[in-house]
Amino acid sequence: MLIADRYELGDIIGTGGMSDVYGATDVALGREVAVKMLKIDMARDENFRERFRREAQNSARLNHENIVAVYDTGSVETSGVDVPYIVMERVNGMNLRDIVRNEGPLSPERAARFLLPVTRALQASHDAGIIHRDIKPANIMVTNTGAVKVMDFGIARALDDSTSAMTQTSAVIGTAQYLSPEQARGKQADARSDIYALGCVMYEAVTGEPPFEGESPFAVAYQHVQEDPVPPSERISTPLTDNEAVNVDSVILTAMAKHPADRYQTALQMGDDLELLEHGNVTTAARNHLSAAEQDAGHTVVVGDAVREPAPARREAKAPDAERQSRYADHRAAHEKTSNNTLKWLAALLSLLLIGSVSWFVYDYFSADDDPQAPAQEKMVQIPDLTGKPRNEAIAELERLGFQVSVMDEPNPDIKRGDVISSNPAAGSELKAGTPVKLTVSSGREMTDVPDITNLTTDEAVEELKKAGLELNPNVRREASDNIPEGAILSQQPAGGTQIAKGSRIGITVSSGPDMVQVPSLVGLNVEQATATLSSLKLRSTVTKVDSERPEGEVLAVAGENTDVETGTTVELRISNGMLMKMPKITRMDPTEAERIMRDAGWSGRLVEGPTVATGALVDAGLIGHQEIPAGDVVRKDQAIGYNLWKFDAGVLLPQNNAAGAGADTVSPQNAANAVRGVERRLGL
Repeated sequence: MLIADRYELGDIIGTGGMSDVYGATDVALGREVAVKMLKIDMARDENFRERFRREAQNSARLNHENIVAVYDTGSVETSGVDVPYIVMERVNGMNLRDIVRNEGPLSPERAARFLLPVTRALQASHDAGIIHRDIKPANIMVTNTGAVKVMDFGIARALDDSTSAMTQTSAVIGTAQYLSPEQARGKQADARSDIYALGCVMYEAVTGEPPFEGESPFAVAYQHVQEDPVPPSERISTPLTDNEAVNVDSVILTAMAKHPADRYQTALQMGDDLELLEHGNVTTAARNHLSAAEQDAGHTVVVGDAVREPAPARREAKAPDAERQSRYADHRAAHEKTSNNTLKWLAALLSLLLIGSVSWFVYDYFSADDDPQAPAQEKMVQIPDLTGKPRNEAIAELERLGFQVSVMDEPNPDIKRGDVISSNPAAGSELKAGTPVKLTVSSGREMTDVPDITNLTTDEAVEELKKAGLELNPNVRREASDNIPEGAILSQQPAGGTQIAKGSRIGITVSSGPDMVQVPSLVGLNVEQATATLSSLKLRSTVTKVDSERPEGEVLAVAGENTDVETGTTVELRISNGMLMKMPKITRMDPTEAERIMRDAGWSGRLVEGPTVATGALVDAGLIGHQEIPAGDVVRKDQAIGYNLWKFDAGVLLPQNNAAGAGADTVSPQNAANAVRGVERRLGL
């Protein structure tokens, strides 16, 4: 199946809940790609089409070596349904889930090596304002060359996209085993939600099991919110030293902290620790946890730079009380910032509200009569100048001042994407705490749809691109085409319908018309060689046989020889049928000998005897005295040849008959005396 006149679909190489992935060939560029198509039953639902469109847009915004690249997007009508598709980079390899299933749990060092590129991919995604929201082993590909790529941004969303139709229902989106507590509660996810999911992925990579399992997704989600995971070192079968165990526990459980503020705050921070873990060095998370635990115990600990010192094997048996308390849990409890008991938090919150209400009532009761005429004074807060600041910093600063913040994206060619353009109310305004403030944040250069300019002339294309705020790349490629007229645009890059920034340049390939080729000289070749030569030049051939003395099948002439014609043109070859020959001399032979001579020359006709010719030479009687076609003339090989035999007649020797006899014979005229002497010689007299 060929879609968009460019992508030849092959077999299905992957399938998911809402889409199928086909191996395909980009016939325009001759490269292997993957085409992800929304399942037809899903394509009938506007919400799923919107979600698929979001994936294409999010992926297209990202350009990173560790993120599967998106080349193109579009839709194709199937069974009356408009089915969207995404053309992506084809990755040959295995996903992390299959690697763990096939090879077993990974060592902490190997897991860190695989997941370090994932943190870089996530950092690039977060810097672009996109949260993945579905990080799991199946979405992490390891290529045959060892490169790591993150894929499937199907449920990703922009950080400021709080009004999405797909999130307004507070539905839990993601895979339960890797769901952050805030997502499980139906709250808004941020970049740290991806870090939590990556911690769960690493947990499974080193232990072979996810941190939480249950009979249903809801049971698993509940554990993410309420339960602490068993430290991964307790589930790793390979013996670890105490330092090694604390090192791997610290990294994974820091990423999996219940409260986002207790996790790594950026993917880059986690990547730094993974790099240390890969090389066997003490991680920042381990230093923090060990320091907190030792300070809580009232003494100081010195942490070395390496964890590979010789150490005894892990304890095979523990005391009952020690069994319940892992090495990581000892120091983790010292700095845990949040309680996992929702009921306790709720009770504490209600108590604070009650105390606050009573305090306000008492204050209002005793201070009401102090100055009944004094107007209520509310503290006014000034809006700072946030222009040019990164969005997250600006939001955090306004929230610290007590404002309610909303964000609106706006294209701006001068301010970097993600930085603040302005605020409303403007900087310097004094407002009450709690007042809504809207930030306008740059989305970079304005996006526009690329128009379809194929089949247009270059001048027409320039006008169409100008309307869309785009430019034509001056480096125009030319390519022959049998279907597109010369001067018309054959293809464009990016394709029509793609969204790109205004001001971008569009590359085009212009048709140079049909490919021209020169008709070669083929005279003297046999017909098989000639037709093969024409075929190699993408020319067709037709054969006309003509009478000729040349061997059968030899090319005698070529129509249009040495002229330029379009590929696909039919060229006439005139070839010999081998049916002509030169007439041999058969006079003074008997018919049998004459026929043999003719047959040997390739003749296949028949000899036709005519009236006899009188001769006075007795020795010539019964021989051919006259042939219809003179010797040396060209004759067809299947042609009938007439001849006349000599017949002895003494009367021709008489003078009065000599002239007449000589005229009928092929023998030269002779007088009577000569004739008599000739007869005597022949008779032996």
